[in-house]
Amino acid sequence: MTALHLLQWLLAVSGGVYGCALLVLLIGQLRLARPHTHAKRFISVIVAVHNEENTLRLCLAGLARQTYPADLYEIIIADDRSTDSTPALIEEFCKTDRRFSFVRIEPGADAIPKKTALKKALDCARGDIIASTDGDCEVPPTWLSTLNGYFTEGVGMVIGHTRYHSPRTFWQGIDALDYFSQRALGTAFIGIGFAYTCTASNMAYRKELYTLNRAAFNSLKIRPAEDNFFLHCAHNSRYSITVAGDPASYITTAGASSFNHFMNQRFRWAAYGDTIATPAIQAFFVQVLLFNVLILALFVAGVIDHGALALLAKAVGLKVIVDFLFIAPSARRFGCLALLKYFPPLSIMHIFLVPLIVLKGNLSVFEWKGKRYTSSKSLETR
Repeated sequence: MTALHLLQWLLAVSGGVYGCALLVLLIGQLRLARPHTHAKRFISVIVAVHNEENTLRLCLAGLARQTYPADLYEIIIADDRSTDSTPALIEEFCKTDRRFSFVRIEPGADAIPKKTALKKALDCARGDIIASTDGDCEVPPTWLSTLNGYFTEGVGMVIGHTRYHSPRTFWQGIDALDYFSQRALGTAFIGIGFAYTCTASNMAYRKELYTLNRAAFNSLKIRPAEDNFFLHCAHNSRYSITVAGDPASYITTAGASSFNHFMNQRFRWAAYGDTIATPAIQAFFVQVLLFNVLILALFVAGVIDHGALALLAKAVGLKVIVDFLFIAPSARRFGCLALLKYFPPLSIMHIFLVPLIVLKGNLSVFEWKGKRYTSSKSLETR
């Protein structure tokens, strides 16, 4: 058997597994439940911020205008060592609206980014439900009312949808669709009974999940992120997890500000946290990595043997078709069909990006918000 024949055989097996895996995830996306209740609970909204002077006012103004009863929610702003005018802006809202309060980690304090501030906010939260968003998000007035409606007695966590602003450039479109693909994967895994990922910019969970897992949360270092931590707490609890598919619950935020920002954001996502990644999740991404690496190998083989180019075209075609069959129904469900015009180039770009992102995010060093994160999951100050 020649090397090219071996590569062809490996691609056939890997491509088949890849296609079947995405088909199962598509089924999960389509079978997501839509529970609903009219019961209203007290909600503590926690907003994590760090130097958000340019975006925070819009976020807090949206939270102040919620259609949810004003006496049934509070807003706690968790300020993680901001050094700009963010603290002054926070105090302005707290003085004019009694629903607002804040906790603060002072600049220079020994703290784990975001998590130390969140712990202080969670410890003083009065709500039965914790709703989470970030200081750079735009929150619709119907957000809390809609999320609350999903909390039937058996639901412990509601995963909301966050979308980027409508793209104005080709690169913004690539960024927005790539981000959406992450959100689609996360909700699809929930649909088949697994917990992969969610986003702290739009989620809500019972405070009971924090109370029962406070010690574990206190011991967290850098990875996993707090959103994935609570997702797995909910997955391992007596409660179910559901996805908010109502557009009235969608939150909007800005995409990456540069290519470097884009890449380091993806490296951070890839650094999933091996303490909570289940064997099934790990197996899926090993297969995704393998399939893309094999296609890359065909690129190299095509330089040496032009006979490999026909096989390369078939492999890339298979990937594009399978990816599209997964992402298109998800885009329809979440009203993102306009992003599909960026799909063909993104699907091909993933052949090169996926191996780089997975390997560097887990085996090397990346930067996020002025800090360096290492493969040993320790934090180095610069």
